[in-house]
Amino acid sequence: MIKNIHINEADLSKYQIFDVRCPFEWEEGVLAGAEKVALYDNRGFLNSNFVDEVKAKIKDGKELAFVCKAGQRSFMAANMIEEALGLDSVNLDGGMSSYKGEF
Repeated sequence: MIKNIHINEADLSKYQIFDVRCPFEWEEGVLAGAEKVALYDNRGFLNSNFVDEVKAKIKDGKELAFVCKAGQRSFMAANMIEEALGLDSVNLDGGMSSYKGEF
């Protein structure tokens, strides 16, 4: 099951966070400790290895959370992981464009 939690209301330390924005967007800042796995490349093509790349980086002990710029791609990423791996996760709604904390 995917939970939607606004990024500014979430205790980010509870999650293993995956930043699924395009690589060029990471230059704007990335949450501390976040894993960078692009859902789409800089040209807008879907990363066909996305699920495998996420799976390779999953660590035991924390719930997975996905973030993008606004919350749409991260929701899509969470759905893909749920369907492929059967894992519940969190969509950090509002995304990096709404984030008020420090990187």
